[in-house]
Amino acid sequence: MASADIDVEVAKSPSPAKVGFGDIAKHFILMGWTAFGGPAAHVGLFQKTFVERLGWMSVDVFTELFAVCQCMPGPSSTQMSFALGTTKKGIAGGLLSGILFQYPGAIMMTIFGLTAHNWATPQVISDYSWLAGLVGGLSAAGVALVASAAIGLWNKACGSSADAKVLAGFCCVVLLYYSAELIAPVDRDGRNWMWIFPTLIVLGGAFTYFWRGPLPESKDTRAHTAEESGVEHFGLGPTGGAILIAVVALVFIASYVLPSILEESEFKRLFWFAAFWRTGTVIWGGGQVVLPLLENEMVPTGWVDQSVFFAGLALAQAMPGPLFNFAAFLGAAAGYKAYMTIGEGILGAGLCWLGLFGPGVMLIFGILPFWGQFRSNDTYKRALPGLNAAAVGLLCAALVQMGAGVRENNTKPNGPIPKEASTCIGLIAFWGVHWLKFPDRPILAQVQAPIVVIACGILGLAAGVLEMR
Repeated sequence: MASADIDVEVAKSPSPAKVGFGDIAKHFILMGWTAFGGPAAHVGLFQKTFVERLGWMSVDVFTELFAVCQCMPGPSSTQMSFALGTTKKGIAGGLLSGILFQYPGAIMMTIFGLTAHNWATPQVISDYSWLAGLVGGLSAAGVALVASAAIGLWNKACGSSADAKVLAGFCCVVLLYYSAELIAPVDRDGRNWMWIFPTLIVLGGAFTYFWRGPLPESKDTRAHTAEESGVEHFGLGPTGGAILIAVVALVFIASYVLPSILEESEFKRLFWFAAFWRTGTVIWGGGQVVLPLLENEMVPTGWVDQSVFFAGLALAQAMPGPLFNFAAFLGAAAGYKAYMTIGEGILGAGLCWLGLFGPGVMLIFGILPFWGQFRSNDTYKRALPGLNAAAVGLLCAALVQMGAGVRENNTKPNGPIPKEASTCIGLIAFWGVHWLKFPDRPILAQVQAPIVVIACGILGLAAGVLEMR
């Protein structure tokens, strides 16, 4: 549930602006390189730019579109980036805006993934204390960023609702109970328990649907004509939208069936794509909630080393664009580790990136033709609080797992990385991203997370060089 506080303000232009492909390219190519701060910051940036400053659409319709993205699995800010272009210039406009928003982070994470074997594997780390400290500092920063996200999502999803808090806590405890199967011992395949993630999310939605009962009567009187809202296109027609949704579902089923009947050694690339596709299909809650699923897919299988996973996670937090670009890093690292060629690494990055982003992007294109009916559907409205609360519970469980993993599994010469130093770096990172605020300096607030990650890497490097305990 990646959410943001939408300021309800009237766009400066009295009528929605007419937009061309050049306008889409001009604004999104810059955003692709400057959109730091996570999904909430991305959505806030979209609103400030396209609603308040440029007047592409009304704030009411922007808010509705954001709610639609939250109701679907996948990265909400990414779906918004594709939807904004689609509403102005159709499918071509959506592809242009979405790709320009994603590609800088995806390219940089692919490069880091291709080189991860040179600096983040246990074999390399064991030879250099300074490198062990650097990786440990980056890993601690990654966990701190997840902790900050967990608190923020808990406050937004649960608020003062006792039932939502109970539901989130229940999902967290259940997942942690099964976490022994997910992460240890190494001879067990944690994918046997993958069903627990979508099951908890679905049960969460069912809980609030039945527990809270019918929604109160709505007095919404907003106008929704294309002329008043600024929505000029819905992309595909209803038939095309239904086909896309069906394709997502069919590939999801195939992502479970094919790996069960094929040999991984002969179809590695298919296994990678299937793992990321089924993960991207069942995720409500944004980038952070996807992390425990990806860790379970990538680390126990040996596709990437745990030190590589956590170092890449920290780097992904420091990149512009969505956290889902972490998929490009993991795919590149897995491809290079398996085949030891740059070409295979790039192919792995592309397959994993498409696998994780594909479901959410195809669903937003598939849902837009049905937007009017979807946003008024009481079933989704009643289930959404439970979906969000369950996602928060999974994130809290992931935080515990990741914190334990970073503390116990980072290594340096002559034994474990200094746990006290790693813990202190993590606490510094948490203070830097969660408690330290710059309300009067929005530009500084946007680059706050990258600055914290870089600072923690430097602190970790110093801890390794000085042999700190």
